[in-house]
Amino acid sequence: MTKIDRSSSGSQAAPDFSLSQRGRSGLEILGSIQKYSSGYLRSIASDTFHANPEAQKLSAEHEADTNPDKADLRKRIAAAREICLSDKDYRMERFLQRYVAEENFNRGIPAIEERRENFEAFMNMKVEPVEGSELDVSNEIEPPKYYDRVEWHLEPGGWDGYDLYGPLFAFGLGPLIFRFGGYAAVGYGDDIIEQRASAIRQLPKESYERIYEPGCGGVSTLGAINKIFPDAELYGSDLSPLLLKNGYMLANKQKFPVHLKLEDSTATSEPDESVDGVITYALHHELPPKANKELFKEMFRIMKPGGDIVLSDPPPFRAVSLFQAVLLDWDTDHREEPFFSTILESSLEDMLEEAGFEKVEAYAIGQGGYPYITRARKPETTTAEQGVAA
Repeated sequence: MTKIDRSSSGSQAAPDFSLSQRGRSGLEILGSIQKYSSGYLRSIASDTFHANPEAQKLSAEHEADTNPDKADLRKRIAAAREICLSDKDYRMERFLQRYVAEENFNRGIPAIEERRENFEAFMNMKVEPVEGSELDVSNEIEPPKYYDRVEWHLEPGGWDGYDLYGPLFAFGLGPLIFRFGGYAAVGYGDDIIEQRASAIRQLPKESYERIYEPGCGGVSTLGAINKIFPDAELYGSDLSPLLLKNGYMLANKQKFPVHLKLEDSTATSEPDESVDGVITYALHHELPPKANKELFKEMFRIMKPGGDIVLSDPPPFRAVSLFQAVLLDWDTDHREEPFFSTILESSLEDMLEEAGFEKVEAYAIGQGGYPYITRARKPETTTAEQGVAA
């Protein structure tokens, strides 16, 4: 997976050189630890938790309480966490999760640096833009306070902290570690590429004219959308210039048009009622509740009446087992996810309804509740239009 021949793939999207043996083996070790932690130790810790009488009582309360008070939910998770912490297998599993999360970058960045000249040449390779593609990173925007100083997912410097994060994830961490699953909300053995495609297929119509992705990062989701809805025009915005530039480069190498813009997705420059589909992927747990509410109002503004919105994010605490809730809650403090727990104890459904959407529904399409889908539709006739008609 670290040596791909472009001539055989027919694409400029993959390099035709390798990581060094030292760099590759270091990441493969982390992949093996990831498999052991999430594929073996976690199941033992789960069995131990569910055999505990107090945990059984708490779990029964959790399952019965489908609309929990936030304070009660926090107390229940805290009590369950103490039970988990009394188990050596749980503590070791969590230790290894944190170790891998840190070493992803402690080992991954040096592995890329060994091949810096190669990767720089690959990233800077001139590619003719696909007809209709656009990239606008000229906006001078001040990042929101919630975004500015966070080293998301323990990435040194945050998303723009290392110029070769794109190759690191695409050709190092992705194929050698992340493909095993078992981190954050992703279940052990899950195919994260297929998960993304499954989420996109929750858009209910057979075709869309213009699909928008707020917080698009690179083009992982937009590229998958292009395969499922090849006739749709694809638009996206993000706060990261680096991710947008990398995404634009990859889209042109993969030969599908995109329109990418550097701007805050809670206040876009898109015209009113200009898109008929909106999708997000793993975005909302990285925004505080206030920003999520602003985002949904903005998406409501730019969507055409009858347009569909699909959100894919980690499942709320109320939708998973209490043991799984403890694991998800752990990410907030240990994987640089400051809003993880705040959002998972909230209701995206309520936020969508507050913004004006209808036919709101939420459901899981994978193991452990992930991907968790929340989808809705903008009414064909808004309340304001109904008042004018009356």
